[in-house]
Amino acid sequence: MKNTKLLVVFAILTTTLLACSSSFEIADKWKNDNFNDLKDKKVLVVYKTENTVTKQRFENDLAEKLRAEGVDATAAHKAFPKSLQHKQVRDEVEMAKVIKTITDAGYHGVVLTVLKDQSQQTESTTTGGYTTGGYYPSYYGGYGGFGGYYGSVYGYGHGYGYGGGSMYVPQETTTRVVDVYLFETVIYDLDLADDKELVGVVSVKLTDPESYSKIAPKYTSAIAAQFTDEVK
Repeated sequence: MKNTKLLVVFAILTTTLLACSSSFEIADKWKNDNFNDLKDKKVLVVYKTENTVTKQRFENDLAEKLRAEGVDATAAHKAFPKSLQHKQVRDEVEMAKVIKTITDAGYHGVVLTVLKDQSQQTESTTTGGYTTGGYYPSYYGGYGGFGGYYGSVYGYGHGYGYGGGSMYVPQETTTRVVDVYLFETVIYDLDLADDKELVGVVSVKLTDPESYSKIAPKYTSAIAAQFTDEVK
């Protein structure tokens, strides 16, 4: 019975920890037939944010990931440490100057990442509400042949494994407020007409992100995959 109780406690703790962990989800992913032409062009990686440290870190990580896939990518803060400093809004005249600065330096594509939305949501997680112990038909499929089963499993009534007395785990609902962030990476080919420059998009939903180091590799990989996967 002691072993059975330990299994129950472990199951509850595992479920609770998983429920409270952060999540990474690709909310949307798209690219068109013109995207493949961008693979052989010089690309500028831009993260629009007021946080200078995060900007530099993400731009460096994404540029490095793209270069590993054969893309000629450079972080914006390195290419233009002064002329492309963060500004929340720019008018048409200012944007024309920005685009000229980028194209005059030989860049034909831009991979731009922005925080599109930030909100809070309430999540409810229910655990328990089941009985542990005893035998259940649904377990039978994974036991293998008679020799392996008979030679290893304990007999009835010993209180070990699945053979002991049963225990009901009461149902419990936990409610928590989580932070949800929607990031979007838009990919442009500056050699195309204005209404055709957008060639790819990757949108990512982050729920209660634990740390930059755990999220960034997944995000940069999702963007890099746009350059390695063929358009279908």
